[in-house]
Amino acid sequence: MVGNAYDRKHPAKLALPRTLWDAAQRLKKSKAGRELFGDAFVEHFAATREWEEREFRRAITDWEMARYFEII
Repeated sequence: MVGNAYDRKHPAKLALPRTLWDAAQRLKKSKAGRELFGDAFVEHFAATREWEEREFRRAITDWEMARYFEII
């Protein structure tokens, strides 16, 4: 990389996933990941990250409690 990487536009396919769910989906589609780690590992690991993301979305944070209790 020459120059400031933050000032450059990069192809969307090179962007890092923004969520754990998106990362798991990318891993499941990764030919390199499957060649390096094997299908069984990729499927299992991606499934555990999908589970973790679902559990995270079910959690209510302290910020949410404080924010929404103040308006009711």
